[in-house]
Amino acid sequence: MMKHLALTIAVGLMTVNAWAAGAERAWQAGTWRVVQIVRPKIVFGVSRDPRAGSAAPALTEVRTYVIETDDLRLELKENTTADARRIDATVGEAVTFALEKNTVYIKDADGAEHKLAVTKKITKTKP
Repeated sequence: MMKHLALTIAVGLMTVNAWAAGAERAWQAGTWRVVQIVRPKIVFGVSRDPRAGSAAPALTEVRTYVIETDDLRLELKENTTADARRIDATVGEAVTFALEKNTVYIKDADGAEHKLAVTKKITKTKP
């Protein structure tokens, strides 16, 4: 009885995990066309109270990327902190990505995924 219950729970958990993971992403190949990182200007004279014991706020940055395929151009944006993990992107190199509505997932060489917001989607017309 106990073995049957344990087996039922294990199968149920595997089913929930498979459902939560969702369908496999539709991965595509593209090329990096633009990689830009913009950091806001630092304003001097504004400081935190060192006695308060709080850490200095992390610097923010806006990362903008463009990916092109034969029939699509995607402009992507990531608002993040300077210490956040970066995407290894070099203009002219290949990129593996999946487009899901207004989100693009980038797959690294090690298989890690990065989530970016689509700011512009342009469908190319063939001549």
